[in-house]
Amino acid sequence: MTSLPYTVDQNDLHPGGGIYEYYFERIQKKCIKLLLYIASEFADRSCAKSPFNVQSRFKMKYRVQAIIAVLFVSFASCSAVCKYLKFSPIHTYCKPPNPQCRLLDTGVEEEDKDLIVRVHNEYRDKVATGRETAAGGMPTAANMMEMVWDDELAAIAQKHAETCKFHHDCYACRQVDRFIVGQNIYMSMSYNYPEKSNWRQMIKAFYDEIEQFDKKFIKPFVFGSYGHFTQVVWAKSWRVGCGRSLYKAKGWFTSFLVCNYGPAGNMMGDEMYKAGRTCSACPSNTCCGSSCGRYGINSDYEGLCKVIDEDAFKK
Repeated sequence: MTSLPYTVDQNDLHPGGGIYEYYFERIQKKCIKLLLYIASEFADRSCAKSPFNVQSRFKMKYRVQAIIAVLFVSFASCSAVCKYLKFSPIHTYCKPPNPQCRLLDTGVEEEDKDLIVRVHNEYRDKVATGRETAAGGMPTAANMMEMVWDDELAAIAQKHAETCKFHHDCYACRQVDRFIVGQNIYMSMSYNYPEKSNWRQMIKAFYDEIEQFDKKFIKPFVFGSYGHFTQVVWAKSWRVGCGRSLYKAKGWFTSFLVCNYGPAGNMMGDEMYKAGRTCSACPSNTCCGSSCGRYGINSDYEGLCKVIDEDAFKK
């Protein structure tokens, strides 16, 4: 079996979601003007060739304009059909299926969702509590959040997995209303039909990039070849959703795994996490370890800040 974690291009940086919405609105306005111009020209030329009287020509002109107006309304309503078009006209969730991809299996099982979250949190807790000796010994984390599953992120990740194209989509192509979204992707190939998904192997491959990491880049953060690792343990990234596709390409059974994270990590100049006494800088509306008991909440991790009320937590 061959496995390939994708290395993020350091130029894949996000200039801010608003800029995409701004340019998309400009594109829509230009389209409106163009359609109205085409309607007018088409109607004028159609009427000029008409053998009917002036009154008939006017009726034909308005009918043609009405038909084109209906077409325009249908075009403009596309953004309402897929709400994510406000972020990018090529948002991953809004794209049609790839006709060249012959999918054999898709989706993430419920038990795998639990596994994905648990393995992420195990690694995050290892760093937060100072048990990680690689990279010269990682300092304890004061604000490392406990991750939870996110269905919206998973739905977009699933769409990307079903493209069967092993590369990252753009930041705007996966953005949601709540936050900018980060991403890790992974591919494994085998001659035989895989019995199960390689989620644990995938996350381990991401985390193992710690061997390339220098802890001096915790703050300020500097992007490098360890981007999968730093996204996995980015303190403020507390929601994860993943997608999976299985297809056959060039004789290989190929599994394409995608995980989206929010809020996104790997932000240049920011801090990967706040170094300090474990859980000493947890945000409000969170608890840590055994202290969660007072809220009637169980926590399996002594080093992670667990959200008490997800609806009230600032996303």
